Amino acid sequence: MTKMMESSPQDRGTATDEDTPRQPSALTGPRRLTGMSRALPLAGLGLLIIVYTIAAGDRFMTVNNWANLVQQASVVAIIGFGLTFVVIAGSIDLSVGSVAAFSGMAAAMTATGHGSFMGVAAGLGVGAVCGLVNGVLCSIFKVPSFIVTLGMLSVARGLTIVVSDSRSEPVSGALAWMGVAPGIYIALGCAFVAAFVLMNGTTFGRYTRSIGGEERVSALSGVPVRLVKVAAFVVSGLLAGLGGVVLGGQLGIATAQAATGFELSAIAAVVLGGTPLTGGIGNVWNTAIGAFIIVVLNNGLVILGVAPEVQQVIQGVILVLAVFVALDRSKIGIIK
Repeated sequence: MTKMMESSPQDRGTATDEDTPRQPSALTGPRRLTGMSRALPLAGLGLLIIVYTIAAGDRFMTVNNWANLVQQASVVAIIGFGLTFVVIAGSIDLSVGSVAAFSGMAAAMTATGHGSFMGVAAGLGVGAVCGLVNGVLCSIFKVPSFIVTLGMLSVARGLTIVVSDSRSEPVSGALAWMGVAPGIYIALGCAFVAAFVLMNGTTFGRYTRSIGGEERVSALSGVPVRLVKVAAFVVSGLLAGLGGVVLGGQLGIATAQAATGFELSAIAAVVLGGTPLTGGIGNVWNTAIGAFIIVVLNNGLVILGVAPEVQQVIQGVILVLAVFVALDRSKIGIIK
């Protein structure tokens, strides 16, 4: 009687290990996309170098030209490193170009009366404050990052004009040194190392990826989402400030028109580096590769004598293709 009353797991409505279908890992998609995002940027850069070497090797593959390429890519890469954190967190920062100009002007004006060290500190401080404002408005007050940073783009550019009274400010001393080869390489190296360590060696970096991967799940798991997102914008503003200081050293002068359009170049560097605008994955190394892709592409087109309007068309097509390849379409509904 007892045996008759006993039921099998199937009779009780429970499935055994054999009956339960094996589900693919939730990380399968992101892992594949991450591998692809690491390989494609480097392959694209290599392809560009091969094409330009064949088409114009005597002018393209020269020591002077490559030294210029590194200098041109440095500011875009430095700004892009900070922007990578924001994009991986699932947001966007359109203000980095204007923040760089504002920071460069603040650094030059401060250095005139208080020395180069205070000038650099002022530039970095202005960038960090702009990033903090962006982060607080986006994360605490829930204003979409696109709107907030678009507004900061205009505010920072306007403040640059106001504080400078539309006049240029000469750059000298240590600020000017940051614009020549040794200073550029040191600034670029420091920015890369700092961003790399933050992204890969800290809880902040892991939380940033987690928020970009699934913000609601991260919040339920105890991740301080608001604080991390604010910190991501601060990092973006801080490195935009460093980029502005380096740019001022390169130009030898700080102007209100400096870094115009750099926000698009930085976004392109991040996207061409394989970081999808949907967030969750990405790395600063690929952003550096993306910055080199941009400058190598432009440099080669100039050497080949391609008309400026055609250059813009080519750059736009490549950017759209990069977004098409890197975009995680399963998260298309939560792009911010």
